[in-house]
Amino acid sequence: MLKKRTSFTLLAVTVMIALLLQACGGNNGTSDSTSTPAATGSSSPKSSAPSGGEKVTLKVWGDLGNQAVLEEPFKKINAAFEAKYPNIKIKYDFAQNDQSLNVALQANELPDLFWVQGDKTSKMGEMVKNGFLLDLSSHNLDVSRNSDPEKSYCTVDGKLYCSLPSFFDTNVVYYNKDIFSKNGIDVPKNWDEFVQGLDKLKAAGVTPIALAGKSEWDRAWPIFAFAPAFANDALKAAQAGTGKLTSPAVAQTLQAFRDFADKGYFGKDFLAQDMAGAQFSFTNGKAAAIIDGTWNNATYTSSGINLGRFPVPNNDGKRVVQSSYSNFMTYAVSSRTKYPEEAVTYLNYLSGHEAQQIMEDATGLVPTIKDIQPKDEGVKELAVFDEAGLNIYSVLTALSTAQSNAADTFMKEVIPKLMTSEITGEQGAAILDKAAAYPAQK
Repeated sequence: MLKKRTSFTLLAVTVMIALLLQACGGNNGTSDSTSTPAATGSSSPKSSAPSGGEKVTLKVWGDLGNQAVLEEPFKKINAAFEAKYPNIKIKYDFAQNDQSLNVALQANELPDLFWVQGDKTSKMGEMVKNGFLLDLSSHNLDVSRNSDPEKSYCTVDGKLYCSLPSFFDTNVVYYNKDIFSKNGIDVPKNWDEFVQGLDKLKAAGVTPIALAGKSEWDRAWPIFAFAPAFANDALKAAQAGTGKLTSPAVAQTLQAFRDFADKGYFGKDFLAQDMAGAQFSFTNGKAAAIIDGTWNNATYTSSGINLGRFPVPNNDGKRVVQSSYSNFMTYAVSSRTKYPEEAVTYLNYLSGHEAQQIMEDATGLVPTIKDIQPKDEGVKELAVFDEAGLNIYSVLTALSTAQSNAADTFMKEVIPKLMTSEITGEQGAAILDKAAAYPAQK
């Protein structure tokens, strides 16, 4: 008997997240190591900001990869902040990606503030280790509205290093309700129904799922969605060192992705398609669905199509989703900033209800704090699942070392070879197992 689908309240989502070991989400994640020279003056500097209402300008780097989604809310957030704090001017530029951040770290020329991914990857911890980030513990960052897991996201060695998250990220199937209805397809109750629906779409001459095969991160979203559905227990065991990535469940996850490519569910030219092309294929009706993150919900909502959303169900009909915190509003302060107090004032504003509601109204993310009002009913639809599970990339990051990076192996070797049918799911699992460094058992 299929388990009854559970519609979680947004407050319940917060409770479930509290059970997570670690998380990932957000677009354009990175596993690049921060092997850069240690910054000088890593202890908290005293503010040298002008007093008496003189203007202080804070240079802030935004997420270049998500500029299209974030430009509108941050214009409003920064304008509201400057109106509230007229002595602080925000010079906000969408200048940050992996490359620009690494260059700034190497040159020791970070802006005053920049976005980080907390404990999703090892990057923030490495920046802390090398003295690049300001310890916020003694700067009265307001964390009164946040849960312990949200605080842990920003914590390294017991100290806070970024503004706290307030939104939940996962991967779902966005689908065109009109195309599904025309082809007699309902929201699938289990994996077999999901695949049967894709077969119907292909037979009707419709690309079942748009995929950006050209983009390293965006082509991975289907596996990110499949992994918790099929292999959540196996990933937990691997991360704890009580199991291996050669588990049949992990192999099944990887094989499902290869099967989708082999069967043509991603269309004919997906290998050469970037994310903009994949999104356009979906929003203009050439593809019936796309697997993407909740961070892009606003993109699909604004397209005007009759939009629906559902998580990937497993064989038994259980809907276990990848879970993480959104990094759209999690910013750190450079240890070399001349204006630490003003920078923390900005972080406090980002961590507050006013800025969070502006972000919610613009993007339709899933809130994890109960006083943030969901943008619309579609946001509630994103929170319909049975269990919040692990993120495969975060698990592989936890199993990585400086000598062998399992997460990089997954993104740069295993996924491309699965897409081009060079390896099977079982072979992919073996590659990951060889790259992994499991924790020692006592």
